[in-house]
Amino acid sequence: MKRLLLAFLLFFSLPVWSRADADQELRLDELIEEAKANNPELQAIKADYEAIRATTSWARHLADPTIAAEFSESKRMYSLTLPVPFPSKIASLSHVARNETNQYRNLYVSRIQQIIRDVKKAYAELFLLSRNIAALEKSIVFLKQIHSITVYKYSIGEASQAEVLRAQVELARSENRLVVLRDDLNITEAKVNVLLNRDLEVKVGRPLRLETTTDSLGLATLYALAQENQPLLKVYELQRRKAEVVLSMARQTYLPDFAFRYTLEKMDNDAYSNKYMIGITLPIWFWAKQREFVREAEAKLLKASANYQAMANNLLLAVKDAKTRVEKFQHVVELYKNSILPQAEAGVKSALASYEVNKIEFQSLLESEKLLVQTEFEYEQARVDLFMAVADLEEAVGFDNQK
Repeated sequence: MKRLLLAFLLFFSLPVWSRADADQELRLDELIEEAKANNPELQAIKADYEAIRATTSWARHLADPTIAAEFSESKRMYSLTLPVPFPSKIASLSHVARNETNQYRNLYVSRIQQIIRDVKKAYAELFLLSRNIAALEKSIVFLKQIHSITVYKYSIGEASQAEVLRAQVELARSENRLVVLRDDLNITEAKVNVLLNRDLEVKVGRPLRLETTTDSLGLATLYALAQENQPLLKVYELQRRKAEVVLSMARQTYLPDFAFRYTLEKMDNDAYSNKYMIGITLPIWFWAKQREFVREAEAKLLKASANYQAMANNLLLAVKDAKTRVEKFQHVVELYKNSILPQAEAGVKSALASYEVNKIEFQSLLESEKLLVQTEFEYEQARVDLFMAVADLEEAVGFDNQK
């Protein structure tokens, strides 16, 4: 009878290895689209982009003409004056204006990718916390059953009071750890709501899956894709090109500008006369003025080129680092999934059976359970690490597969 009761308790103490989450499923693609539409930082950067587009559109035009009227006792004069820069300067100004617009557009795209990565990170944190909470809840159920078993075995003289107390302590520790994890979950939910511009107290649901898509592209291909697609690198490239145009404009300050004026004179006797004027500027201070413009522009071009090269080097390093982490965590996930986790689960089941027939001590049973929980935590952490490594690689390369 004693053995039958103990076997009954042990049977119902076995953990349930799969658990359905009653919470509403949280979909990553829907979060990303909502963040794109509602994130206030993105809205602000988009407004900057629209503003600079409007600014650069009028910056490409000629200066406004001046209309003047002069009066004297014997005549009245009406004139129209139009300043015109040297033709090559007009083309350079237009080039700079387009460059400014493209810079802000790429900054906007870059910020979109950063927001996507932030959403993915928060989603992964939610997933990890949810899975850890589920594993800990499962462990608490198991620890409660162990406590019941130790109480029963103590009542029949097969367990010591110290074993009962140890079971109580382990149960209390797990319950306290569960409270901490749930608090962390609430904070992470608030992070998601901030990214989506929601009320902080809105419940966001639970991620039920963490899908990670990896590819077999080599580093050389990834480097080429990053240099072609990365919007932040394009910003630095555009800054370098702008510096080149600014240098060209500085050299063009040695060239004259023009002014055209038409004047209509009307006499008191109703006689009319037309006058035409063409003016030209003379850059006579070139040794102290234009030359310094050129020197300043050359220094700025050198700076822009160095900044671009530094950004390119850092980008290639980020690609290599992310690619290396992807490969490492792929191996870790497979190792835990196919070897370490199954062995830990089998170890708990074996320890339960051995404890039933008094072949192992109570401490060994607890250690096997703690090892299983820790292994589950490490497995889920490896999955999240792989997910984020892929996200880092996509951002470094400039991919946005959620468009």
